Amino acid sequence: MENHAYKFSLAANYDPELVPELARYSVEEVYGKFPVDGVSGGRPRYMSGPVSKKSLLEYVRLLSKNGIAFNYLLNGSCLGNHEWTRRWQMNLTSLLDKLGGMGIGRLTVSTPYLLELVKKRFPEFKVKIGIYAQVDTPGRARFWEELGADGITLESFSINRDFRRLCEIRKAVRCELQLIANHLCLPNCPMQPYHQNGFAHASDNPGLLFIDYCFLRCSRKRLEDPSLFIKSGWIRPEDLDTYGKIGYTRFKLLERDIPSSELLRRAKAYSEKRSTANLAELLLSHGFREPQKKESLWALRNFFKPMQASPAKLKGLLDLARQQGMLFPLEENPVRIDSDKIPKDFLEWFKERDCSSQGCSNCGYCAKIAEKAVSISPEFRSESLSRFSEVEKTLTEGSPWNA
Repeated sequence: MENHAYKFSLAANYDPELVPELARYSVEEVYGKFPVDGVSGGRPRYMSGPVSKKSLLEYVRLLSKNGIAFNYLLNGSCLGNHEWTRRWQMNLTSLLDKLGGMGIGRLTVSTPYLLELVKKRFPEFKVKIGIYAQVDTPGRARFWEELGADGITLESFSINRDFRRLCEIRKAVRCELQLIANHLCLPNCPMQPYHQNGFAHASDNPGLLFIDYCFLRCSRKRLEDPSLFIKSGWIRPEDLDTYGKIGYTRFKLLERDIPSSELLRRAKAYSEKRSTANLAELLLSHGFREPQKKESLWALRNFFKPMQASPAKLKGLLDLARQQGMLFPLEENPVRIDSDKIPKDFLEWFKERDCSSQGCSNCGYCAKIAEKAVSISPEFRSESLSRFSEVEKTLTEGSPWNA
């Protein structure tokens, strides 16, 4: 195999005991943010692990001692037009002063104005562009580089397997380029703009109820059509060299605030370029045996909004989340993607194809692999589809949501 110097950006869960373990692998940075900081981010508040200024400071210092940087996320796709107000700008200035004083020197943003503002007023920060900027062409990449970006996370959901375009983007810019390696989003997801804007507003307005309709919808679609587990543009650890040969050596690993054992599993697998027996362990953002760390009174703080939604209707939603292992522990993950049943030359098929324009109905490659490699507990699948159907009715039919 090739011996490229790969570097990984790993999600933070603020566990200090994990840091020395990560230092054994090729983790260059970890990324995260305060649950609420007045600037929108890329995940709703309820997915953010509890972290105070003091604990983040100690965490950043520990990372630094182990040769790992911290990348602070200001990566919401929408700032709600608050960015034009004096109050927001004063808050941002205070926040960036605070971050710099804590030894944080890296940021991720997704809006051009915020990039320009940071580069003009705080040039000491190294700024990466987040995936929500949807950089998927050479022209878009040049736009951000010319605006001052030090690095760009490409729109991995759609182009991780579009090798012609990846090559052209790499030729077009000199800045660092990063791909998300372990996501399970639908290919060319039609819900992405709605989803990312919902996240942005749910991250900076804790008083507003947020129902992750898009995640529920795509989770249901994967159960209805298991070939979507293969069609998603993830990158296996074994396939990193395919990307290294065309100039991609930086990869982002999801997901924030999952158990330390799972983050370590992902860092190890990608650093060693070897998948786990069940590839789903590296890709899924839920379904873990260990509980995810949450703030006190988590459900009440984030979902008990009687003026916005009736508790009776929310109960069905929380019951579904518990059954799926979404933010709740699950004794055993019912989804398996058998790594040994995915062809070793899996990516060769995509090198001369344009899946976006040709469509799946004329191909069948991923569906054939899914028939052999993907298995889902029949009982889990049946119960899940029934629960998804009931929640969908609650959300879209009948009386108003808060009735």
